[in-house]
Amino acid sequence: MRFLLSLIAALFTHRKPPIDGPLEPAESSLARRHFVLDGTNIALLHGPKHPELRYVLAIAEFCRENGASVSCFFDANTGYLFKDNREEQSACFETLTTAQPWARHFCIVPSGTQADPWILEDAKEKLADVVSNDRFKDRAKSHRWIWKRRHEVLAAGGVLLLPSISAELDLLPQPEDYLATLASLPLCHSAPTAL
Repeated sequence: MRFLLSLIAALFTHRKPPIDGPLEPAESSLARRHFVLDGTNIALLHGPKHPELRYVLAIAEFCRENGASVSCFFDANTGYLFKDNREEQSACFETLTTAQPWARHFCIVPSGTQADPWILEDAKEKLADVVSNDRFKDRAKSHRWIWKRRHEVLAAGGVLLLPSISAELDLLPQPEDYLATLASLPLCHSAPTAL
């Protein structure tokens, strides 16, 4: 009993003094983290006939607004999916992956390759989290860290959800609406590396 009383007394005598003045806003839990986006996987949440570039851009914008850096990889065939099924988003995808400042951070992997190895190597090198619904089962044994650093994406009623980081994102009407915002925010501390 004496030990318990001395423990309680110690807690009360080592309290921090009250803070004078306004409190500083708490830093976001995403601040100074890096996220690698599986662009094709995120864009194809509703299947290859319904790609949605806004999903990728909304996540990139959310991460940046919360102090995180972002890089994104698309499979080589993603541009064709937009041309064939969402022509109105095709021009924005082309701008995003070929024009600066965005193309430095939103990359299409070389023809004949998948984005998965690029995503995993970039995330491994930068100790980054990965945003993807892909479980990377074929590569998870050599990248065991992915089981703890992968964040799934859900879409429902014009809202994107990232449950593991408690994020609920409203979507802007057009993908082009994100380009101006993303151009003014540094997306990544360094460009994604080639394999």
